[in-house]
Amino acid sequence: MKILIIGATGYIGTRVAAALAGAGHEVVALTRPGAANPPYATVTADLADPASLTGAATGFDRVVHAGPPLGAEADLAGVDALLAAGSPVVYTTGAAVLGAGAVDEDSPPAPHPIAAWRPEVERRVLAAGGWVIRPGLVYGHGGGLVHGLLAAKAAERGGGVYIGEPGVRWPVVHVDDLSDLYVAVVRSAAPGTVWHGMAETARLDAIARALGGGRASSWPVEEAKAELGPLADLFTRDQDVSAAKTRELLGWTPRHTSVIAHLTA
Repeated sequence: MKILIIGATGYIGTRVAAALAGAGHEVVALTRPGAANPPYATVTADLADPASLTGAATGFDRVVHAGPPLGAEADLAGVDALLAAGSPVVYTTGAAVLGAGAVDEDSPPAPHPIAAWRPEVERRVLAAGGWVIRPGLVYGHGGGLVHGLLAAKAAERGGGVYIGEPGVRWPVVHVDDLSDLYVAVVRSAAPGTVWHGMAETARLDAIARALGGGRASSWPVEEAKAELGPLADLFTRDQDVSAAKTRELLGWTPRHTSVIAHLTA
């Protein structure tokens, strides 16, 4: 297939583009005007200018959106512009669209306020016959929130930190396994479906201890909010998100099944 990748130079998108190219697809990267070009053919447009997306996304077998969220107005206008191009869309959201506790691919969205508009993005993509991929906390290759935020805080404080009370669980996935999921969705997923990119459920305080050499302490929520804003509260939402349906129907089998082992190796 000829596939346009949005976010092809980002943490997730770089690996997704490489995985799809490695699977034999023709990858084209969407790039902003004046940005450095990735090692693929490119088309120029800007997520901050939704009107530029329709022309850029026309004529592809798939458009894979692995770019960052920009907010309600830009994301909703952007998805409408992509869908107007007529190319089938694979859109990345995340576990923050789901509620606390045990949830799966069929659970209704109950988003954290930081992702309040993203269920509507999902609804529009699915109604058009597209696909939604919801990753968990993504780690690996020194990127994502695990390294960009949590490891940095551990280095700053001399021990790992978690926000609020201990015991909060999050779904996690290695970026290479997540990239394999995009390949599987492009290859064989039925239109209008949701897929979960979660390899395991891990406790955030356990991740903090692994990053802190066995030492971890609570970062009070209000103190964390002063630095991180609404993201801090998201770290207090306990989630056990299943990807059993994704594994069964797509044959997706993550190779990295322990973030703790990864961080302590």
